[in-house]
Amino acid sequence: MKRLIFIAFSFLFLTAAVSQAGNKRDELVGQNRGASQKAGHSKLRIAVIGAHPDDPESGAGGLIALLTKARHEVISAYTTCYRGDRKIGTEPEGVVRRREAAAACQLLGARPHFFDYAHEKLLADQPTLETVAAWLDKVQPDIVVTHWPLDTHPNHHVTSSLVWQCYLRQQKWSLYFFEVETDQQTMNFRPELYLDIEGVYDLKKKALFRHQSQQPEGIWQLHDAMHRRRGLECGVKHAEAYLPASPQKGRAVLPVSFLSRN
Repeated sequence: MKRLIFIAFSFLFLTAAVSQAGNKRDELVGQNRGASQKAGHSKLRIAVIGAHPDDPESGAGGLIALLTKARHEVISAYTTCYRGDRKIGTEPEGVVRRREAAAACQLLGARPHFFDYAHEKLLADQPTLETVAAWLDKVQPDIVVTHWPLDTHPNHHVTSSLVWQCYLRQQKWSLYFFEVETDQQTMNFRPELYLDIEGVYDLKKKALFRHQSQQPEGIWQLHDAMHRRRGLECGVKHAEAYLPASPQKGRAVLPVSFLSRN
């Protein structure tokens, strides 16, 4: 049953996202360049939703830093912070990981939000969907950024599925996808938008290294290679990559200057 749900969701998403957004790369690059020029006149609220503490930082830390530097409001949300009764040292895992995430958010200028689901209890079921949807209704973001759904980590996939279902239901905000540990976790990601993060690269690294319980050296090594790879694709040293979902006229776009593939 889980495999059938995964296949059905993947088909639904890929049909909508690829057919509707796949041919709009240049249009979106132009829109975001214009949005960047107007950023000082319109403060946006952006929710970056990751599965675990360290996912928003590793996948979109550069974007978060640039947004808050431009005085936009960013909320980093984490759908799961612990596994059962697991401890790190003498403290519950959830306590440690929330503390680390809060420290990372402070560096990046974001505000953290923690959903109270254990790793093994995070499901794309109706009760969880209602919880996430209610939170998004309360927050009223202009834009949401989350995991690409094709991912080997079940928590990443479930988080993306929940956000995607809220997007279809609410039709109020724009949606973008980020990548983490591409080709090991994120799979078949074909970005359309590239963000030069050289100016905030050290800050992103410092934020990720606030997650000391997760051995950030190994995580950073994978993401440094990923960002160099994306940088080569768009002509800069380090870049984050994004894919918009079915962009709709009249909705906000990320107020940064995106690059396109060389």
